[in-house]
Amino acid sequence: MWSDAMNDLFGGSDYGDLFPACRNSRRRRFEANLMSCPTYRVIMDMDGTTPPVELASVDASKFQEPKLKTQKLADYRKKYRLPDNPTESLPDLIRKEASSCCSCTPDRRRKFLDKLFPVYRIMKKYKWKTDLPNDLIAGLTVGIMQLPQGMAYAMLAELPPVVGLYMSFFPVLVYFLLGTSRHLSMGTVAVISLLVGSVIARLDDLDITYEGAVGNGNTSSYNGSGTGNLSAFVMSTGHPLQPIIKSQIPDDIKIAIATSLSFLVGIVQILMGICHLGFVTTYMSDALISGFTTGCAVHVFTSQVKYMFGLHIPRSDGMFQIIQTYIYIFEHISQTNYMPFVISVVCIIILYVVKMYVNQKYKSKLKIPVPIELIVVILGTVVSYFANLSETHQVKVVGKVPAGLPTPSIPTMVHIELYLIDIFIIAIIAFAQSVSLAALMAKKHCYSFDANQELIAYGAGSVFGSFFSCFPFAGSVSRSSVQESAGGKTQLTSVFSAILVLVVILVIGPLFEPLPSCVLSSVIVVALRNMFLQVTELPKIWRISRFDFLIWIVTFLCVVILHVDYGLLIGIVFSFFTVVIRSQRIKIVNLEKILEEDRYENASKYCKTEAHPGMKIINFNSPLYYANGDIFVSQVYRVTGVTPEKVRKQLKKDSVKDPLESNRLGTVLLIGDSNLELHHNGKAEVVSNGKLSSTVLNPGIACPLHHIIIDCSMITFIDSVGAKVLIQIFEEYGSIDVDVYLAEVSDDIWDVLQATGFLDKYEDCIYVSVSDAVNSAFHLIEERQLLKKKPLLPHNNDHDEENESDKLLTDPTVM
Repeated sequence: MWSDAMNDLFGGSDYGDLFPACRNSRRRRFEANLMSCPTYRVIMDMDGTTPPVELASVDASKFQEPKLKTQKLADYRKKYRLPDNPTESLPDLIRKEASSCCSCTPDRRRKFLDKLFPVYRIMKKYKWKTDLPNDLIAGLTVGIMQLPQGMAYAMLAELPPVVGLYMSFFPVLVYFLLGTSRHLSMGTVAVISLLVGSVIARLDDLDITYEGAVGNGNTSSYNGSGTGNLSAFVMSTGHPLQPIIKSQIPDDIKIAIATSLSFLVGIVQILMGICHLGFVTTYMSDALISGFTTGCAVHVFTSQVKYMFGLHIPRSDGMFQIIQTYIYIFEHISQTNYMPFVISVVCIIILYVVKMYVNQKYKSKLKIPVPIELIVVILGTVVSYFANLSETHQVKVVGKVPAGLPTPSIPTMVHIELYLIDIFIIAIIAFAQSVSLAALMAKKHCYSFDANQELIAYGAGSVFGSFFSCFPFAGSVSRSSVQESAGGKTQLTSVFSAILVLVVILVIGPLFEPLPSCVLSSVIVVALRNMFLQVTELPKIWRISRFDFLIWIVTFLCVVILHVDYGLLIGIVFSFFTVVIRSQRIKIVNLEKILEEDRYENASKYCKTEAHPGMKIINFNSPLYYANGDIFVSQVYRVTGVTPEKVRKQLKKDSVKDPLESNRLGTVLLIGDSNLELHHNGKAEVVSNGKLSSTVLNPGIACPLHHIIIDCSMITFIDSVGAKVLIQIFEEYGSIDVDVYLAEVSDDIWDVLQATGFLDKYEDCIYVSVSDAVNSAFHLIEERQLLKKKPLLPHNNDHDEENESDKLLTDPTVM
């Protein structure tokens, strides 16, 4: 009989206890016989008014997981995971690191020097016969570009044009020794020049001068040194600097400010490199950098308008800088000098036509691009010299360009408190622009670069350049592209370009004195073309990510309308804000099984999926932490369609409303597998041979759900609040007899769950994979069916009910 078979099956026999193999064999035979028997659904009624109903068995084999071994994650970790390394105390860790840093073996010295000077490692593999000609041609090409761009960007930084030539020589040599990129052209760039010029203009707007400058009658003229007569300004009276009268800052004071800025920016970059902070730029997304640089391009263009129109207006700085500048321009538009305007228009047309319709169109046929910038500068200088434009038409020219190298001098750190924030901004922006370009070149040519070593190289170049009248430098996109297209192979290209610039500094520099400033402005404006074209990427960014589009727009508008510094700060804050918003705009998806592939995918996006009846498998693709814990709970309620609190309230309401009816209703016993769909109204629909039959069930089991499986494979991290949320989910659904399982839990999440005490209660509910969790759920259902799960409603005579159910099950004639 049934009872005897059950006893034999679960080891009630001595023979089965002694011989497990025989017991397992009998169990398999019993299960086979059981599955071949007709399946009955028995509806029990306490007063006997409802007759039992026989229903055909439903084929649920398509939902049944293969008879595989279910593996819990705890058992899996015990079997395969290596023991964790013992946690070292903080004093031991400090002692170990100090000992490692202080050890100076020959091998460590060699590795340290190889890492600090990558040029040695690169030049060891240098192919002199093939690479040297390419580097020579590329170096001369880049050097020719360095001349006009260096002078133009120095003027953009409110500094004498010759400073741009110094920038193309001193820092470049340092980067040759310390840099890891082989195709990066370092020197002056528009964005850094704009930021430096903004600092200098801000000090100019403070209406300060120095007591020694007026009281002693000292006048300032730039003599090639980084400090000029600054020491006399500061120390002539023996008193601290005092604001006494408005006077425009002379060139040597501007140089002193720029060199102090360069020195401090370099120190910050070196410290960042030593501390391995090269990852900080990852928090500046491509959309943020693109919007920022495009906004800077608007600032650069606006700053050059007055030179192209020949207007004498002050440079604005601070909030609403661009708006104020255009107000000045339109107020003085009647004073436009037509000669600089005509020269600017002609130069812009020539530069654009040659760049777009000659260099770009015939790029494959030209060994090197036409150096149109240098040609325009030379022609502008010649025309200005013979036409004497500065005297006859009041055209502003470059002016005095000293011959020879500047005298080394120590930066004087003038008014550091006024541009302390700018130091960090310039350091990060210079690094972000340069390292992104270095990464692009390294990926294209299949070699590696070190972001932290790049930081050290940038910082060392800026520090070294600060002793020779230089401001902070960075990588140029246009010159790097030309260096690559011209065939440059290594940083030896920079050495050849620096040699060319050195020749100009020593010999040719004074010949550029009659060069009109409007010509350099034209070079800058045409060079901004690629930065302005970043606007055309907005439709693509919109299609990819709405958040990136908003980051671009917000950063751009804040940079243009407010200020460069404020725009960058607001852009970074807004970018972090969007990250929080994205983590809170989570969406849990319902997974269903693709039978042909044995995989679980999003049911709304994949076809040929089947759901397990009474089981919900959900996926959560976001971190689970304090900011989205409540959202996670509400999303679980939404996807499962069951809110535990509502179910409990409904059960309580029904029991209070009609307790007699609740007592009269029976309990459903399931034998075998069937496709049962239960509804909140207390009815169940059973599929049998394509027909539906409805039966009123006990309200105590009105929940259509018996298992929830949470796929944790996409949860990157979890905090203590997230662990509490999981405990809440387990307890809430456990109160209505719904089991919750976790699957695909990572080691990091496991550690957090262990530290928060979650594993103390629910360790057995965590499985290695979703399939393991599903198999375990089905095995649990089978065990409950075979063990004749007791009714959920309380009864006074449980023994009588058990005997009655045994009688129904063991005597088919009763049906």
